[in-house]
Amino acid sequence: MQQDRYQVYHLEETSFQLNQSFSCWQKVVLWALELELNKKQKWYVVDIHADDNCEDVFQIDAFGLLKPTGHRAGSFYEQVRLLSLPALILEGVIEPLGLTDGVTVLKPLAEASYEIQVLNGNDGMSTFAAESSLLEAPFQRQYQSDNDVALLVYCHDELIATALFSRYIEDHRFPFHLSELCYELSLHTVYVLPEYRSLGIASSLANSIVNIARKDMLNLHHVLQGKIRLKPWFSALALTPGGEAICDILSEAFVEMNDDIIEELMDEGMAISYQDPVIFVEGMA
Repeated sequence: MQQDRYQVYHLEETSFQLNQSFSCWQKVVLWALELELNKKQKWYVVDIHADDNCEDVFQIDAFGLLKPTGHRAGSFYEQVRLLSLPALILEGVIEPLGLTDGVTVLKPLAEASYEIQVLNGNDGMSTFAAESSLLEAPFQRQYQSDNDVALLVYCHDELIATALFSRYIEDHRFPFHLSELCYELSLHTVYVLPEYRSLGIASSLANSIVNIARKDMLNLHHVLQGKIRLKPWFSALALTPGGEAICDILSEAFVEMNDDIIEELMDEGMAISYQDPVIFVEGMA
């Protein structure tokens, strides 16, 4: 099914799911005409072999007719992805700690979930943060293996602090705005053992998170080359008063980082327009 030229996607809850595919356009047209639709259902057909600058995404309307959405194929889309965690580590994104014998490790969240639960006393905080604190966005997130990330701080081989967050790129095939592509940094939680607080560990973790977003966004700007504007998003759900403070620090740093990136790219001679970051923070404390 993945190799057929015309792939049919159906919006289920908040994400698009591949439903089926066809090898020729005539079969797509006949199938769409027989499809029973209601106003709430959204079906799309994606031509994965369309030539550059040709329309490649079509929505099936209430009458079963295929209407182009305005999205056009582009070979540069193949490079629109998050930087891998090994690449980020090589880029030096992890901030140094003001802590003797302290080290920060960057891991996929799935590989660190057990350690994090132990750090939090198995109270389920990390599970809640990872699964429930992702705020709904108006755009469709593109899911990759390195979306969910953990920063782990060790001292003498003991885990003493962690930060959980996610990074997302909008699925360019189903954009909220045709002229924009959203990049989202979503903070879940930052936790430091009580005896290690007031040592600047949380600030170091926050700086590392911003460094990662900076590298992601610079890479995306260079890939897009001004063809499509990159729209930055920062979202977070503050579970505690301390979490609210971290969210404030990170949101301010995110805005400053975006300003610095635009200035840097303009100095390089890139034709780029400024995009105000969207800051979406909710508190539960």
